[in-house]
Amino acid sequence: MKVTAYLNKWMLTLYGLKPEDWGYRQKAIAEISRATGLSPNSIKGWGKDFNTDSTYILKLLDYADMANELTIFVNKYKHLLPKIDVIDTINARKSNLEQEE
Repeated sequence: MKVTAYLNKWMLTLYGLKPEDWGYRQKAIAEISRATGLSPNSIKGWGKDFNTDSTYILKLLDYADMANELTIFVNKYKHLLPKIDVIDTINARKSNLEQEE
């Protein structure tokens, strides 16, 4: 996913910022840094339009996009998801394994 496509998709949703808003660029740099793990100084070097053709950066933004989508989905529908007690689940599996032996 191109950097500008990622920013166009997520900056308004996550931060309520449009490209023409004050502070957009600084927050965009912080978001790209969060999504990729790169330092803000490295991202600033990409220029005004955040141009990079680095394959691994584009792939990291794909992953960040999927993670953002999943987070929004889970937050939207978490009330419908069953509560799972992890300890009870582990104990039930152990019990089933012991019974099979």
